[in-house]
Order: sequence, then C-alpha cells, then structure tokens
Amino acid sequence: MEALRAENRAAAARVRACHELLDLCEEEQLVRDLEAGYYDPDGPERPRDHAVLDPFDVACAEVVAVYGAHHNRASAMLTQARTLVLSFPGIVEAMEDGLLDEATATLLTRHMRTVDPSVLDNVHRLVVDWLVASIESGDRPGRNAILSMTDKIIASFDPAGVLARCRAAVRERRVRVRRGVDGMADLHALLSSTEAEAIRKTLDATARDVAERERAARVEAARRSADPSADYSDPTTLDERRADALVEAVLGSTPLGSTAPGTTAPGTTAPSDEGEGAGEAKGEQQQANPGPQIRLNVTVLAPSGPGDEPEVYLPRGGPATIDALIALLARSVGATITVPNPEPGSADSAQGRSRYRISAELARAVRLRDGTCRHPGCSVPAEDCDVDHCRPFDHGDPARGGQTEERNLMCLCRRHHRFKTFHEWFYQLDRDGTLTVITDSGHTITTLPDGPLARWRRRTGQDGGPGTTDVDLSALMRPWLHPRPLSTHWFRRACRLAAERRSNIESARADISDDIPDDDPPPF
Repeated sequence: MEALRAENRAAAARVRACHELLDLCEEEQLVRDLEAGYYDPDGPERPRDHAVLDPFDVACAEVVAVYGAHHNRASAMLTQARTLVLSFPGIVEAMEDGLLDEATATLLTRHMRTVDPSVLDNVHRLVVDWLVASIESGDRPGRNAILSMTDKIIASFDPAGVLARCRAAVRERRVRVRRGVDGMADLHALLSSTEAEAIRKTLDATARDVAERERAARVEAARRSADPSADYSDPTTLDERRADALVEAVLGSTPLGSTAPGTTAPGTTAPSDEGEGAGEAKGEQQQANPGPQIRLNVTVLAPSGPGDEPEVYLPRGGPATIDALIALLARSVGATITVPNPEPGSADSAQGRSRYRISAELARAVRLRDGTCRHPGCSVPAEDCDVDHCRPFDHGDPARGGQTEERNLMCLCRRHHRFKTFHEWFYQLDRDGTLTVITDSGHTITTLPDGPLARWRRRTGQDGGPGTTDVDLSALMRPWLHPRPLSTHWFRRACRLAAERRSNIESARADISDDIPDDDPPPF
C-alpha cells in the first residue's frame, strides 16, 4: 500500500515539475521575444507570429530530450499538468498525499472540464473529499460510481455543466488511422454511443449472416463428400468477419482471387478510360463494385540478394509481402506501382543542388528514407511532413549554404519544422541519414531513418556507414546567418544572472566602504 501511495506522490511531483517547466518556458520566451524586438514599443504588443515559438512546443521538446518520452506523451503530460495545477488544485493535493492515482485524476478532470469556472473549485473539492473519504473508509468506488457522483455534484452547482460537456463531446468525434505492422493499420473512431451501437449491430448481423451461409455450404459439402475425415470447421473468427463487413460496407470489393482491373505495370500509372467501349466497361465495373474503390499506391524496392524477395511498401501500411500485395490487388480497381532507384543520392541533380525548391522525385526519396518525422520523439508519417534543409539554404549565395540534395534534407512535421527554424537547437545530418540533435541544455540525441529505403540500404551496406559525414561541427553554428556565432539562450541567461549578482556585490561593497574609516582594513 505504501508503494502505491509513493507512486501517487511521484506522479504529483511530476505534475508540479511539468507545470514549472511550462512557466519557465513562457517566461523565457517572453524575454527572448523582447530581446529580439518582436514587440513594437509605440504600438500594441503584437509579436511576429511567424517567428515566435509556442512555449508549449519548447517545453515538449525539453521533456522529450530529458525524459525520453514520445512527443505525444510529453504533450499529454504538460497539458494535464497545466490543467491540474491551475483548475484542480484539490486533486493535486490529494495526489501529493498519496490518496489519488494519476489515472483517476485524469478521469475526473475530463469529466469536470466544462463546469462553470466560478463554481469549479467548490465542485472538484467536494468530489475529491467524497472520493478520499470513501477510500479511507475501505470502500473503493468503481469508474461508474465515481462518474455518477461527480455528475450529481456538478448538477447541484452548475445544472448546465453536464449538458455542456455532452455538446463538447460531440465536437470531438473523429476517425484516425495509425500505421501498424505486417501491412496492417489501426482504424480508431470516436462516435456517439448511439451511432457506435448501430454500427456494431449492423456489422454483427452482416458477419453472422455470412457465417451462417458459409456454414450451410460446408454442411452440404460434408453431406456430399465421401471423405469422413475432412475438416469442415469454420477457420474465420467473428472479429475477422466484422472487419470484412466494414470494408464491404464502405468500399465494396471484388471477389478474392480475381484479377484486379486497372492494375498497371511497374513505374507507370493507371491508364485513363479512353477509347471505344471504355465507358461501357467502366459502367459494368461500377455495378459490380458499388461505392468508393481501393486504388493502391505501391513502392517496390529491388531484392537485396539473389534469394531475397522485393520489399513492398504501402503508405501508412508499412512493408508487406508479395502475397499480401497480390491479395490487395485482387480487391482494388487499380494501382500505381513505382520502382525507385534505392542508391543514395540518385534523385540529386547538378542543377537542383543550387535551387531552393525540392523536386518531387527528391522529396519522395527523402520521405521513403525517413519514414516519419525525424525530430526526437515524433512519429508523424513522412507523407504528412515537410522536407526541410538540415543546413539552411543560403538564398544569397547557394554555394555557401546547405545544398538541396538528399544528404542535407530530412522530414519534419510542421510543428518541429518551426521549432528547428526559430529555436536554438543544433542539427547535424550524416550521409547515411543519421540525425544528431544537440539541445541548448547540453543533451545530445540521435535519431535514425526508419523508412523502406533506409532499411534496404542498411541490409545491402549502401547507407555509407555511421561515420561518413562530410559536414563539420562549425556548420552547426550557421556562419552564413551569424558571422559571429551566438551563445545559447540558457548561457546568456546565466551570464545575465551572474552580472546581476556581481552588480549587487559591488554595490554592497561600496556602501560598506563609505562607513569604514580609511585606517581600517577593507572587509573584503
């Protein structure tokens, strides 16, 4: 029991630390903006938005660098810390006493997020008092009991609070796709309970109907078969049938094993419906496959050895086998299959190196190499990222700045692209795609590319090796932007505080020396 309370107190300490980090980042960002002159002293205080970082993003990056958490986890920690400390201090106090765990604290804050601020303090303290009293008396209310009592207390102070939360929940509905493994992906939907239940019943009814028809067919086959040892059991689970029913309802499908119409040769795109009879064929296809259809974008990498298979890459689906590709093609109405040159730098060109704009072929090669955002702790898919110059491109003299070539380009999501541009961390990209990030607090973090091109190159030994960089550390200071390298923000802050201390000491010495006779020795 004491170990559990110690864990709760540790969670409370982490909440306090995250909140203090946010406060520090906001204070330091304000000082930085003032030093940079982003505010007009003669007009309204309005910063240049394009060059000002959100202190929350800075705090997230610091948590990732020090704590080693994923970016989403760091963001959730900071958001929860700010919410708890500012709006629910009673919950934090209960956590510090070891009586409330972090999961329950998160549950309560979400349930009380729409309560009127004028009564929120009374509401959340009554909820905490009731819950703590129940725990100390030996009763451990379950989730439903906690939420029911919370709603009763909310209704007594703010009758509209529960309705406001229900309206807010409707606006949070969403559908998200997250890349999985083995050619699979997670599809997550947040819907109203009525809609979700209706969808569940529909999928169940469809799945059970298909299972019943197939069972009847197997029974008939068993009756006609002369082999008594044949196995006619159903190999497909109900979950699999629900998944098939969902795909059938949304996309429609062609029978498995049939030839996928519209499939094109490698390196080409699907042909257009031109020529005599094309419209009639298209109409027949639409009748056979009502609704939206699957059209694949497939990247195929050459086998790394005589006995190896080619690697097949599907956006958001990861690597897949040739057998999986054939099954997908059988259910699609067409495909775009490309076979890129996997050699490092194959998409570079002599003219393109001196241009800021990145060609589509080069951007695709960088995305296939990186796989995700390259910033520490981030996993945004490369398809949703910007392709950024690691060493900034010098528009005045392209020969001095970072060249537009694969070894100087990396994928960064928009948030971390802005962070790299306007913050003071240093970035170094090796020839093999290894990214080294040096934070202004002295931490060094390394991220490796995880796209299909990077994996192919590591297997074949064509990534250049870990020590093949031709970018020296002096380039990290961006001499083409700052002829005299600037110190870090934290170093300037320490120097400022040291100067203030020296000034205070000198003032104190001057005051004391005025009161001491000349024949007495100085006290310092």
